[in-house]
Amino acid sequence: MNTHQLKHHIYFWIFYFLLEIHAEFAYLLEALKQLSLSKPVIFYYSVLSEFCFLFSEIPCFYLFLAIADGKFSIFNSVWKKIAATILVIIVGIILFRLICHDFVYPVIYGIEEDISRFSQFGIFNAVMNIIFAIALGFGFEKSRQQIELQKHLNDIKTEKYHNEIKFLKAQINPHFLFNTLNNIYGLSLKKADETPDIILKLSKMMRFNIYESTHNIPISKDIDNMKDFLDIQKLRYRNLDLRCTEEIDNPSQEISPLILLQFIENAFKHGASESLQGAYIYIDIKLKNGTLLFTVENSKETHIKETTKIGMTNIKRQLEILYPDHSLIIDNRNEKYSVVLKIHFTHGTTEKI
Repeated sequence: MNTHQLKHHIYFWIFYFLLEIHAEFAYLLEALKQLSLSKPVIFYYSVLSEFCFLFSEIPCFYLFLAIADGKFSIFNSVWKKIAATILVIIVGIILFRLICHDFVYPVIYGIEEDISRFSQFGIFNAVMNIIFAIALGFGFEKSRQQIELQKHLNDIKTEKYHNEIKFLKAQINPHFLFNTLNNIYGLSLKKADETPDIILKLSKMMRFNIYESTHNIPISKDIDNMKDFLDIQKLRYRNLDLRCTEEIDNPSQEISPLILLQFIENAFKHGASESLQGAYIYIDIKLKNGTLLFTVENSKETHIKETTKIGMTNIKRQLEILYPDHSLIIDNRNEKYSVVLKIHFTHGTTEKI
């Protein structure tokens, strides 16, 4: 038994002890009426007698628990466990009656018990006490074990989600870096003056990806990173109609990083980079009263073949894990592609992933 279990068991036996003192006090008020004792004295007797009875109840409970939990390999069948349980209860009853008849009454109360050691009433009283202690303790322990098991399962589930998110991000980040380096390569071939600025912004974004993407961040930081990405793309797609509007009522609202950016990157990869003319990307971000409404719409050439969008598949899985009650609407028409994402932060996950 570890320290955590021991602490809870101590709490249980303290509760049980107080409960039995109350019951014993009520019983002794009537049983010792002929002695004309004061209530404080009777209460004192109740405390001492119930403490003595614990020496029969506690061992019975833990022996029963060990048998029920299969701690004894010798009791490897149901019938053996039942027989062992009956034996434990019988021993507990005998011990209870010995304590009551030969110690509690003559030593603590100072009188002889008015029934024999193993009278029918005495045995019945012992059975009730032993069974009650075992039943109450067993119910407590099984409830505690169930809570511990559920907590353990939740920890495993959380760890599984942590690992899955890390795996998904490990796939997405190199994918994003590959596309951005392609952009810089294209500008370097043209010997564009803006190349150093783009490299600086890329460096800033990579620092963000390395140090900020492992935990939730304020949405304002995520939007700043998004703007750095858009600045890089603007230098390459000078004729692109790019519009980005934002309306944020709580900049400190936390969000899992890079989720929104992946939709924008997808718009560039499968929209602007493949459109011959009239290309556009419209981005709108609204956060009001804990609800995020994120919209991305981009132009699309009708002759473009469908490709496997690993990034989109991954980001959908992230949303399922992090914000299970989100809504995602994708409209894939002949000449345009749009995404509408709604996240209710007040009902979403608060976990730092």
